[in-house]
Amino acid sequence: MADKAATWTDSATVDLDGLRVTLSEPHLVGRRRGYFWFPNLWTMPNGDLLSTISPVPDIHLSGVPYYVLWSRDGGLTWSEPQVSCDGGQTLLHLHAGDSIMLPYDLRPRPDGIGAPHNIIPAGQRVFDYVPTGVVITGMPAPVPLILPGLDVVSYSFNGQTLWLEDGTYLATAYGHFEGDERDSIVAVESSDGANWSVRSIVADASCPVPGRGGPSESAICRLQDGRIMCVFRVESKFPFGQTFSSDEGRSWTPAAAMPGVFSVQPSLAVMADGAIALSGGRPGLYLWLNADGAGLRWQQIDILAHHNSCHPQEPITYSEDLSRQQTTAYTEVVALDEKTLLYIYDRAPNGWRRIPEDMNDTNSVWLVRATVER
Repeated sequence: MADKAATWTDSATVDLDGLRVTLSEPHLVGRRRGYFWFPNLWTMPNGDLLSTISPVPDIHLSGVPYYVLWSRDGGLTWSEPQVSCDGGQTLLHLHAGDSIMLPYDLRPRPDGIGAPHNIIPAGQRVFDYVPTGVVITGMPAPVPLILPGLDVVSYSFNGQTLWLEDGTYLATAYGHFEGDERDSIVAVESSDGANWSVRSIVADASCPVPGRGGPSESAICRLQDGRIMCVFRVESKFPFGQTFSSDEGRSWTPAAAMPGVFSVQPSLAVMADGAIALSGGRPGLYLWLNADGAGLRWQQIDILAHHNSCHPQEPITYSEDLSRQQTTAYTEVVALDEKTLLYIYDRAPNGWRRIPEDMNDTNSVWLVRATVER
C-alpha cells in the first residue's frame, strides 16, 4: 500500500476566474494485478477517510464484493483492504454516529426491492453485515429483473446522501421501470436508514436531456441557499443532466443538460464558502468548480493531464474503444476542510480486461489534493 513516510507535494497551480487551485502530485492509494478500480471515497464523522474499490469485473452479480480501505491521516496512508459484500457505492451517516453502506444491486422483496447492507459502528474501522438489509417501498411502477435468471432487479442505490431539515435521510436510486427504454432516478427517504420509501421522481425516462441511457448515476448536494441540486449521467460521452429542488426533494425543476460537463458517475462537494466541486469524466478525468454556489457556471481542471505530467512512467491514455480506455473515469471528490478537496480516480492499463501474465503493469487508484483559495 502507500508509503507510510509519504507527504503531500504540491506540483501545479491553476488560476481560474475568482479561484486559485493548487494541485498535489497524485498520491498512490494502492495497486493490484487483479481488478482494482471504480473507487469511492467518503469522510467519516471522526475525520477518518473510507474508500471502497471494486475487485471484480464490470458485470452484474447477485452479491457485489468491495475492498474497504481506511485512512487516518487525510489519505496519505491506507489500511490493507478488507472485503465487504453488498454495499460499496453509497454511504449514509446516521444521526447516532453509525454509518450504513447501502447496497448497490437490489433484489425482489415481498413489499418492494432491497438487499443486505453493512453497518459501520461509530468511530470504528469495521463493518457488520446485516442480512435483513434495507428495503425500498412505494416504487411508482413495476421493477423488472436486470437479467433473466439473476436475482437482481434493474434498480440500484447510487450516489450521495443528505439529511433533510426535519432529520429525514434522503438518497437516490436509479434503474428502469417495466416497459421503459430509458432509466429514471427516484429520491427515497428514510427515518432509520433501513426502511426507505419513494419521496419523488427526480428525472424519468421522458427526461429531455439527450442520451439513450436516460437519467442514471447521480450525485446530490445542498447548496448554500438551501436548495438541493442533483447532477446525473445520461450516457457515456454526453453532458450531465441537472435539476434542483426547493422543497426538500419533494419536487424537482425540469432537467437540463450541462454543456461541457460530463459524463459518468458525478460526485459533488460543497465547500464552507459555498463553492461547489464536481468530479467526472469519460473521456478524461476532470474537476469542475463553481465559485458562486449557484451550480450553473463551471470551470474545468484536467486531472488526467495532471496525472500524466506527474507520472509519465504510468500514463493514462484515452481510446475510443471503451474496453481499452485506461481509466473507468469513476471518481469521487470530498471536502476535507474549508479549502481542501481530495479527488480519487483509477488507472487501468489494460482497459476493461484482466491484466495478462506477460504484462508488467498493475491496476491502481490515486488521490490528488486540491487546495482552493479565493
